[in-house]
Amino acid sequence: ANAVEPAALPQSRQRRRGRVVGTDHEQPLVAVAESALGTKGIKQTIDVALREAARQAALRRGAAYLAEGRQQLPDPLEWAAARDPRV
Repeated sequence: ANAVEPAALPQSRQRRRGRVVGTDHEQPLVAVAESALGTKGIKQTIDVALREAARQAALRRGAAYLAEGRQQLPDPLEWAAARDPRV
């Protein structure tokens, strides 16, 4: 097939433990992301970063929805009624 010998790949793209490792300049960025997100390891950092990006996108969509006036917030009496315990 089209298998490429690891020695033919640039040093920064050689396989390590079954995975292709990215270029060296990505490592400082991963370290910063790990620190900012409180994660350990590339997989966990990427998973958390993708969830956070999706969350922020949803918040932006919601804010745009409200800013366009397509949704009206309840008045204070409606909020109070919603908070009352239901029997």
